[in-house]
Amino acid sequence: MDFETVAGTPGLTLDQVAHVLVPGRGRDAAGFDLTPAAAARVAVAAELFREVVGARGGRVVCTGYKSPADDKGTPWTTPEAPGETFRGRPEADAMRASLIASGLNPSSVRAERRSIDTVTNLVRAEGEFHFGDSRPVAIVSQRAHLHRILTIIAPRALLRPYVGVVVPDFDVDRENPLTLLVSRLVVTGLPRDPARAIAAADRRAALLWQLARLVGKRTYH
Repeated sequence: MDFETVAGTPGLTLDQVAHVLVPGRGRDAAGFDLTPAAAARVAVAAELFREVVGARGGRVVCTGYKSPADDKGTPWTTPEAPGETFRGRPEADAMRASLIASGLNPSSVRAERRSIDTVTNLVRAEGEFHFGDSRPVAIVSQRAHLHRILTIIAPRALLRPYVGVVVPDFDVDRENPLTLLVSRLVVTGLPRDPARAIAAADRRAALLWQLARLVGKRTYH
């Protein structure tokens, strides 16, 4: 498979990448499986890991619980989060299950299941040490989403080199301008300390997406 890349850290190529990051892109109507756009990200991530990254001993990190506007799903638990109950299955767990079903070793696939938007996806993946080391990462997403990640979010949320890998769009994927604004507001000026950065990003994202929902904007992450 040929992988189309988008520049992130200057000079970084896929030959230097050790990990794959898959941001969330929504759940199905029942709140337990993936949208077609999210499933497309998983398919590209699986091929990228098998063909390019996996031999370097890295990981695929799947990120995301659900968007603040998503209230779907019945109670769901996992032994990996003792004592916690989620509403439906988090996106990260659905993505992880799909990757394992495609043949990836479970030990190579991590689920970050508490973030609620793209900024908190990246902040928690980095700050909770899901990668296990500081080696470079390839971020897998559709083109418009990658633009926001690589220009606004990753420079402030990741502490490692990064490059984008494009997932083909089902149609023209344009991002809501409000989404860009919220990402800027959430990520700007975050503390460098991981725990403080996670707390600040979570607090800002929850507040700003709640406000966006109240004013009736069509928003997504």
